[in-house]
Amino acid sequence: MSRRQVEQRIGLIGGLSWESTATYYKYFNQLAAKHNNWSQPKLLIDSLDFGVIVPFQQAQDWAATGEILANSARRLVNGGATIIGIGANTMHINFEAVQSAVDVPVIDVRTAVAQEVISNGFSKMALLGTKYVLEEDFYSDKLSECGITVIKPDSGRVDELQKIVFDELTQGIVRNDSRKFLIQVSNECITAGAEVIGLCCTEFGLLLSENEVFPSIDSTKAHVRALLAYK
Repeated sequence: MSRRQVEQRIGLIGGLSWESTATYYKYFNQLAAKHNNWSQPKLLIDSLDFGVIVPFQQAQDWAATGEILANSARRLVNGGATIIGIGANTMHINFEAVQSAVDVPVIDVRTAVAQEVISNGFSKMALLGTKYVLEEDFYSDKLSECGITVIKPDSGRVDELQKIVFDELTQGIVRNDSRKFLIQVSNECITAGAEVIGLCCTEFGLLLSENEVFPSIDSTKAHVRALLAYK
């Protein structure tokens, strides 16, 4: 029997952070088509210890994080996953390492975001995320390959965004001042030419809902929609 004939089961590399994984789980159940009131998508979640990941991120030891995520993907496939998602924008820096580790599709959040930007009639997107998303090229280059013009916030804003993510949101702390800051940075990007805001940190959805204030793409919702739609 081919893999396409096997019942689909989504595998999520989770724990990157626990807030991120909780958001993914919520969206999977909110956005999935339901056959009845109790229907839920079939999921496997391999929840990693983010406390192990963060020091490697800080050291920019992406080989180490790639090995951890690749092993996670293998566990998911061994458990019956037929499709994989990496449950964090930043950790898509290891996308190729994860895809090469397994023989099932790994759905790329960057591609999912780009497709939704284009399908909504936009081509210029503000990229908001962690310092790794903003300062490394793996995310913006992928968006550019998909035909998206990427507008990043002023470099002076990056450290504050990083602080909001790691000192607050990944710890379950949601502050109104941080929401106001995210809106301010978004408006600055719109002034710089962005047509739509890419909320490309999973935890940003805790501060700002998709299309709440201005046109925006919640990367987690885009990723979940792509994972659910895959056939």
